[in-house]
Formats: sequence, structure tokens, C-alpha cells
Amino acid sequence: MSFRDLIEGMHRKNPGIRGGALAGGDGLPVEEWQVSPQTLDISALCAEMAQFFKESGRIACENGLGSAREVCVAGDEGSILAARVNEDYIILLVADPSAVPGKCRFQLLQAARRAKEML
Repeated sequence: MSFRDLIEGMHRKNPGIRGGALAGGDGLPVEEWQVSPQTLDISALCAEMAQFFKESGRIACENGLGSAREVCVAGDEGSILAARVNEDYIILLVADPSAVPGKCRFQLLQAARRAKEML
């Protein structure tokens, strides 16, 4: 199984998931996938979310919460969820506004565990 298969598998289980990626801490995507038509700029999203994840971790640590494990950004047209795979990688997904957030989060955390095993 590839990382792409892992991300596409989340969509097959939950059609509200429009795409996702495994990215390095530097924001460069290792593997990405999205539904057609491809309207998401996954590479740019990886770069932005990797930086956001680092900053969220800094804020969490400074406030006694420990390091960040996951972050979520919810907007009017969908949401972005990201989780730490290990110290060097994050996995993220983009979901439609109709997607159930708890289900997406559960799938994201499962995928993060699988990705960690694959690395």
C-alpha cells in the first residue's frame, strides 16, 4: 500500500473527504491525492499547513498543553485537518462542509498511525 492509496482509501470510506497528503515538516508533499476535478492546490496547502502546525505546536507548548498532535481549520466551504505522523511528517486532509468532523478526525488519526508504520 502506498501513501496515495491510504489517502484515497479515506475518500472511499468517506466521500466528504476531497483530498489529502503526506507532507514533510518542511511542507513538501511526499504523496498527495484528490478527487477530480482537481481544484485544490495540495502543494501550497502542505506548505501552509506545515508552518501552521509548527506554530500551533509552539503556542500549545508555551501554554502548557504539550506539543501539537493535530489541528483543524473549519471554513464555510470545508475544513482542513492535519495530524502529526512523527517528528518529521504530517498527514492532512481536506473535507467538504457536509463531512462529519468526528468521522474525518477518526480517519485522519487512523491514517497517521498507518503512515507511521509505513515510514
